[in-house]
Amino acid sequence: MSISSPWLVSSDSHIVEPPDLWSSRSDDDRLPTVRREDDGDWWYVDGRRTMSFLGIQPGMRFDHDPSKLRTSGTFEEVPRAAYDPAAYLTENEADGVWASVIYPSEGLVLYAVPNTEVVSAAMAVYNDWIADFCSHDTSRLKGIAMVNVDDPDAAAAEIRRCAARGLAGAMVTVAPPLWMPFRNPAMDVVWAAACDTGMPISLHVGTDRADPRTGEFHLDVKEVPPSVFVNKDFQIRRSLADIILSGVFERFPELKVGTVEHELGWIPFFLDQLDYTYTDRPARGPEWRRFRDPDTLPSHFFATNCFASFQEDGVGLRMRDAIGIGTLMWGSDYPHTESTFPRSQELLGGLLADVPAEEADAMVCHNTAALYGLSLPAA
Repeated sequence: MSISSPWLVSSDSHIVEPPDLWSSRSDDDRLPTVRREDDGDWWYVDGRRTMSFLGIQPGMRFDHDPSKLRTSGTFEEVPRAAYDPAAYLTENEADGVWASVIYPSEGLVLYAVPNTEVVSAAMAVYNDWIADFCSHDTSRLKGIAMVNVDDPDAAAAEIRRCAARGLAGAMVTVAPPLWMPFRNPAMDVVWAAACDTGMPISLHVGTDRADPRTGEFHLDVKEVPPSVFVNKDFQIRRSLADIILSGVFERFPELKVGTVEHELGWIPFFLDQLDYTYTDRPARGPEWRRFRDPDTLPSHFFATNCFASFQEDGVGLRMRDAIGIGTLMWGSDYPHTESTFPRSQELLGGLLADVPAEEADAMVCHNTAALYGLSLPAA
């Protein structure tokens, strides 16, 4: 194994929300609640069924029997470490993980709920809960706020509020509605708030925004076809291209935006197409602009302003030089079924066997620590 660092730092881990997270903090019965059904406990939001509990089978995929893997279960099956911060640290230490950047589970699907008021209220409640969770040890637990950008001014205010509460970054939808793309200048207040607070912005898989103007809702986990998972990099490519080609990073050079849980193999071709579109196609749309330095290519801004969290993409790692070592950050996805837990060290040993130790350490530890201000223990 080429990793010389004694510890891993996960750039993409999760908690599992307790059933009473929202009901104990709000009287609004439209916010997430749990109902027990024949095949397990299911989360409902604004009267709509979303998904059951994740985290019920961490490590089960290593049994090599896919028939055992389930999409539903009860909260009693969720390990305590998934919602108790002290146990969380202990269990991840056993996997070699010193510190974790933490995303929600049920919270991810809030973006699929079309009601703006419900989504924003539910996210604010969660943000307070995860801030309390991470307060157990803020040097090792870095919470990511959920932010709804339907109203950019309200989103900017929530980013500032969450920064004051000690959260380390903010997550917005990976796929905004067509009438509010990230290239829209109205989003500049969001980017400004992120820069002012030093909050990296995450675009996490599975956070497509339902359109509040149409009221359409497209998420019952049992109705999601496998093709969605196979092609999960579609939305992130479009959103990052909008951000880069509309000059967001020129206006906000301190802004950091990351792709989370989309893996890596798509990035070299994406960067090539960014540059080709910029140099070989005519300008289109009011948001398009040429960069101030005519010799600067769009791919430059991916290297300087973006980060890419991966789990176990061996193909992408073979193209790490084309992507940029400094942008790459490993994450375990604990405690989800597809996570590397409890074999993170073993899996990374295979993936990084031929990678120089300095590069491996950067990807599994130091890049994430630098982005989120983590202090690592002495070797």
